[in-house]
Amino acid sequence: MKQQTHWRQDVLNFTTRYLEEGLKDRAITRDIDWGIPVPLDGFEGKCLYVWFEAVIGYLSATKEWAKSRGSEEEWRSFWQGDVKSYYFIGKDNIIFHTIIWPAMLMGYGELNLPYDVPANEFLTIEGRRLSTSRNWAVWLPDYLSRYDPDPLRYLLSINMPETGDSDFSWREFIRRNNNELVATYGNLVHRVLAFVYRSFDGCVPVPGELDIRSQALL
Repeated sequence: MKQQTHWRQDVLNFTTRYLEEGLKDRAITRDIDWGIPVPLDGFEGKCLYVWFEAVIGYLSATKEWAKSRGSEEEWRSFWQGDVKSYYFIGKDNIIFHTIIWPAMLMGYGELNLPYDVPANEFLTIEGRRLSTSRNWAVWLPDYLSRYDPDPLRYLLSINMPETGDSDFSWREFIRRNNNELVATYGNLVHRVLAFVYRSFDGCVPVPGELDIRSQALL
């Protein structure tokens, strides 16, 4: 863990705390009639539970992909050598990707461990957790039937819950679109284009060497 200086601090803290407290046994099977059966004698009727077999999907999916291309060994290009893997997840899945999945990879051997696990905090909607089952979400087909994609991209990029939980609200969406995208950024674009049209016959000139102030602006 001390070598992962490029990890986000909250991911490091979460993982370190789990390790220092001592890892507890965790059941990986359930007595259910659906799922992947345990292929061992004496475990009839037990299936691997979803949290355990789900992360294996990263590996099995690449193997299936390589097989479908007629090059069954091509999956290795994703898992061996100097390849770096990044796992973009939510904070409730940190333990599976910084402790459990690496342990499985180490047990298997010959496969690269996760290079980075940039886990985000939670994004809520109007103060409530997202829930597709309760129809509490922003559905893209519905959104795109009324708005352009860029305002949503902008809001999510500046409101991303990288260091703490954040909230999406329609009031904030409208405010940032009108005040920041349309007013502030739109005004900048208009002034720049008007200046180029007036001073350079409408053609953007080839830039020279950028000074410190120009680099800072960009």
